[in-house]
Amino acid sequence: MPREVVSRDKSNGAVLGRVTAADPGEVAALVRRAAAVQPSWAALGVRGRLTVIARVRTLLLERIEEIADLLAAETGKTVVEALSMEVAPMADTCRWLEGSAARHLRPRDAGTPQLILAGRRHGHRLEPYGVVGVISPWNYPMAVSSGSILFNLVAGNAVAWKPSSNTPLVAEAMRRLLADAGLPDGVLTVLHGGPEVGEALVTAPGVEKIFFTGSEAVGRHVMELAANAPGNPRPVVLELGGKDAMLVLWDADLVRAASGAAWAGFGHSGQTCGAARRIYVDARIADRFVALLVDRARRIVPGDPLDPASQMGAMAHATTRDAVSELVCDALDRGAALLAGGPDRIHAAGATPEAVGHLPATVLADVPPDARLWHEELFGPVLVVARFTTEDEAVRLANDSPFGLSASVWSRDIARAESLAERLDVGTVLVNDHMIGAGIGQVGWSGRKASGFGVTRSRYGLWECVRVKTIGVDRGIYDPAWWHPYDRDMQDGLRAVLRAVYGDGLLTRGRALTRAAPAVRTLAGRLAASTGRGVTTRRSRRGR
Repeated sequence: MPREVVSRDKSNGAVLGRVTAADPGEVAALVRRAAAVQPSWAALGVRGRLTVIARVRTLLLERIEEIADLLAAETGKTVVEALSMEVAPMADTCRWLEGSAARHLRPRDAGTPQLILAGRRHGHRLEPYGVVGVISPWNYPMAVSSGSILFNLVAGNAVAWKPSSNTPLVAEAMRRLLADAGLPDGVLTVLHGGPEVGEALVTAPGVEKIFFTGSEAVGRHVMELAANAPGNPRPVVLELGGKDAMLVLWDADLVRAASGAAWAGFGHSGQTCGAARRIYVDARIADRFVALLVDRARRIVPGDPLDPASQMGAMAHATTRDAVSELVCDALDRGAALLAGGPDRIHAAGATPEAVGHLPATVLADVPPDARLWHEELFGPVLVVARFTTEDEAVRLANDSPFGLSASVWSRDIARAESLAERLDVGTVLVNDHMIGAGIGQVGWSGRKASGFGVTRSRYGLWECVRVKTIGVDRGIYDPAWWHPYDRDMQDGLRAVLRAVYGDGLLTRGRALTRAAPAVRTLAGRLAASTGRGVTTRRSRRGR
């Protein structure tokens, strides 16, 4: 009997559907099948592949209601969040790829300005890897996965995708979108199941690169598996956890900053890698800011994700819910002040025992430095507020974290805010906003430190999906002076030429040639003797 992955409504625990899990022992065969069809997919060219992406965008918008409802039920986020945090990033990804991918993936002339390389040209070709593995998370099953899957498909790769076992129905909806848009069979392979399926994918022969989004601990395990996989070690792109800081300067628009903090901290119940966690506020305006933030937190009442009036949905995992409550309790036990919310679970009316339930929007202050939540990953609707007195202190506090995913600076003085942004050791900093850059096609998303490495989205994300091949062509105008036979004249002549070509100042460079004139003349004679045998074959149309 095939194993099943069961999907449940995160708000009430009801069964939404079931899908068949992949057999880990069959993953290698499925990868071989993908490898067999990948060359024909790549042969369509970027423009041909983009026709599928354009149809995906059209179908996504045609099915927007059912997809948003499914996202809300299966992830626990509200429908508004499903539209803004999931559907919008995928639609924007499609649109950006349609308009920009061909330009960023075209062959490029590397340039060959060196006189000693006259008659030679160099170019770069961006070639697909072949089959790549994508392992995506449950919190943003559409937005995050599209940033890896669609980019790799456009680059010419086939994709073996292991979605979260917590959101299998969203994965199936995406698979149908791509299939109905005309993606050839086998170019996208969906592998449902648990960790054993993911491990089989990472180590399967023929998988050339891994794109993983998830926790730091699992990311380290994935990297280790990829490094020791049979055959060649394979590169990885890791988007891991965060502990994002938000700096509110004395001249910030406090109403906007408080509203932004509430959205960035409580949106999708705080179950976001790039959510605001640590809010550092200038002491001069801290009381006013905290009052505004607490007022907003108290208005965000959890409810049914499908109810348009719900301000916050359900937690997705009981283990995550309990871990968040434990960290809040630890902080309170150590003397933190509870300004809003708390660690207690909220039950939805009519929920089954399998329902994960809700946590309230929580604001903490005066959290002592030994509290665990300062440095442990916290995946729930909790904001911690602290004060700073100088901007240098704010930067130091923000950078005092093992994570480096993103951050934000809030100020009316844009120049000063940008200056502070440059000092923050994270992959993305926004001024007067937080987190939204992760879903914009041209912007890109990356982490530092324990938050991972590599880029998704943007042109840099596209370049993560290809290998660079350099092709150099020499027309054979002359034989290089450094070819055999070696002798003293070659040694002295090359030394003089290098000083003349790469040295500083015309006088110094001229003296180098003068002092080694006999040897230089000998080299010049060799070049002259070999001149005239140049390749006369016309460049092919493809090389133009």
